[in-house]
Amino acid sequence: MDNRRAVTDRIHAYDFAMVELNLYLDTHPQDEQALCLFHMYRDKREKLVATYEAQFGPYVATVSDVQGDRFTWVNDPWPWEFCREA
Repeated sequence: MDNRRAVTDRIHAYDFAMVELNLYLDTHPQDEQALCLFHMYRDKREKLVATYEAQFGPYVATVSDVQGDRFTWVNDPWPWEFCREA
């Protein structure tokens, strides 16, 4: 599995866990352990997104990616333009 896929899989795992914890916290707002876990997952996800963006560019296209009349990610190599290292 390539590194890009491994990082996105981990980000998705944290996304899933955070959604589930959010649902649980909706009905158990006093559970400080669950809230602490939510914050821990959020922090780990943010670090993974930063890692992804440092290696591969924006994780999600946002308004901050627009410069002038185009998205900045179009200036980067397209996925099929990357060379595989042997």
